[in-house]
Amino acid sequence: MTHSPAMPAPILFLEQQSHRAGAQRVLHEVLGAMEPDYLPIVGFPDDGPFVAEIRRHGIETFLYPLGRYRPGRKSVADMTKLPLRSVYCGLLLARIIRQRKIRLVYINGPRCLIAGALAARLTGRPSVFHLHLTMTRKEDIFVVARAAKYVTKIVACSKTAAAALLAGHAEFNSVLQVIYNPVRRPSAHKPFAPATGGFEAPLSNGRGLVVGVIGRITPQKGQHVVLEAASELTRRGRTVRIVFAGAPDPHSPEDNSYLSSLKSFVRASGLEGQITWIGYQEDPSAFYAGCDVVVIPSTVSEGLPMVALEAMQLGVPVIGSNVGGIPEIVREGVNGFLFPPKNAVALADCVQRVLGDNGLLGQMKADAPASVDGRFSIENFRHAIRRVVAECCRDQAGSGVKARKLS
Repeated sequence: MTHSPAMPAPILFLEQQSHRAGAQRVLHEVLGAMEPDYLPIVGFPDDGPFVAEIRRHGIETFLYPLGRYRPGRKSVADMTKLPLRSVYCGLLLARIIRQRKIRLVYINGPRCLIAGALAARLTGRPSVFHLHLTMTRKEDIFVVARAAKYVTKIVACSKTAAAALLAGHAEFNSVLQVIYNPVRRPSAHKPFAPATGGFEAPLSNGRGLVVGVIGRITPQKGQHVVLEAASELTRRGRTVRIVFAGAPDPHSPEDNSYLSSLKSFVRASGLEGQITWIGYQEDPSAFYAGCDVVVIPSTVSEGLPMVALEAMQLGVPVIGSNVGGIPEIVREGVNGFLFPPKNAVALADCVQRVLGDNGLLGQMKADAPASVDGRFSIENFRHAIRRVVAECCRDQAGSGVKARKLS
């Protein structure tokens, strides 16, 4: 008598936004780790490019009415609406969990935490909360800590992100695990063709140091600090080329206004010849290859920026603001430099150190790839995530599905 293979266990993933950023890139790797034992079903608060990408990979998606994610500071009205919407979504999701015989709820971000934790609790299902940022505001920590008490497991992207939640909440020690963001190994890529302007190879073109900045164009990412640092360097008689990769959220008036203000600053400061805007890059590997250094000028706390890992892996040193998980991977004078957030003069000092010492730059380029060790490998990440999922599902009764044992 032959036995048919067990059917994959359905897992409900809740995402908080529909466009691709660092947390969504990590989710993509989580989804890839689910085969063949688990069947992912992903819920989004609205439609968008990341939703379409997930569908192209043959993964089932649906929309739940949490509302469109708006970056930046939230208004009082936004903060009032979210808990009410979360409760409503929790009730709707509970029905889906029962109908689809969901084994686990995977919550990819704090915005969908209340809805996901409520739905899991109402249906008696285990849940995983993936924390991708380092929380600094007391009100955010308060809300997340309250809701996280009802999840089975917490995954944090860095030790700094974990410490922010653990402070004053020792009860999370037994359920919280740090799993670093993964980065893929470098692969051959096509010659780089920028959207606008000229972007040639660094140094060899004889036009000076090339500084790259990649990320969504939004105040929290701190692109204005880089421009202020460039202006400061000009006053010192030093010149660098700065290439910005990224775009504002098309649904955010704040982001689009910010981009306009950045371009106005460039014109007013006479920096036009030094600045290139190349827009969003689907594959940023060639962008990194065109830079001497990459700057991460975030003005608010970060979790563990994928940009830093990707740049270092390709031999590009990182100059980062001293926030969140950035100091966990940037080693002063070894693979980059740190500077106080929002301090353009300190950033200019860091860039000037590189400008004044080609030997130091060369050594940092040589040392940077070793910083991206096994902690950040795709294999280790997928193994760790599968173990978390398997442990949460192991004792869950009712589906007849046995999770694969991990060694």
